[in-house]
Amino acid sequence: MARLLANGCLAFCCAALAWAGEGIDFAKVPREAPKTPPLIANQPLYGIFLFGQRGEKAVWAILDKSTKASPVYDLLYLDLDANGDLTRGEERFRGAQPSGSPGEPPHVRFEIGRFVEPGTQRVHTEFVITWRPTRVSYQMKWLGGQLTMGCYGTEPDTYGNFSSSPQTAPIFVPGHDQPFRFQHWMSGTLKRDEQNDFKVFVGNLGDRPGSFSCVDDTFLPRDGNHYVVATLLYKDRQGQRREARYDLRQRC
Repeated sequence: MARLLANGCLAFCCAALAWAGEGIDFAKVPREAPKTPPLIANQPLYGIFLFGQRGEKAVWAILDKSTKASPVYDLLYLDLDANGDLTRGEERFRGAQPSGSPGEPPHVRFEIGRFVEPGTQRVHTEFVITWRPTRVSYQMKWLGGQLTMGCYGTEPDTYGNFSSSPQTAPIFVPGHDQPFRFQHWMSGTLKRDEQNDFKVFVGNLGDRPGSFSCVDDTFLPRDGNHYVVATLLYKDRQGQRREARYDLRQRC
């Protein structure tokens, strides 16, 4: 996460980032329900991971339960070859429920590990999907190197979750292939004539709020020579469009 400190007499007109990734048309992502074994949960949960420069490979992820009475989602079906058929045994993963602190909500961790990107020979590692009662998160080491992870919103209570329908499944874009975008994080209300602490995630937009995928704060070396350059677009008091460039060197 990067931090931008802005100070000036600006009437900020902060337009939200459009929820569309460059080069990816989310409206064209197929929404037909994938082929699955008989699902047990009354309400399975669906999500989609997109791979490729144009998001041409859609990997379905479906959370299910091992029994009707299970209080947690402890089964995962993951479309490893992006063919819309999740009936192969190797595409079924059973989650582990780690012991947590007293009072901590339950969570289930699915360790996929080595993941070969469909249609390529590119290998990503340490792929993990975690279910919690109010959200789903994931992380992997892209090409075995730096992390890509999600699913983030602008506030913790807007972090992403899977959906109860294939037609409304959220879409996530892991990785470092797309031009990176920004999403602000817990920045509150920007105040005119005051210094504002404006924190941002750096990474890829998904198809909706709560679907942002980001890198971590070790993505760029801490040598002083690598930093993020951001351009702030705004309107001044007279309504004229302005822009200001910032070098983002601070890390959260």
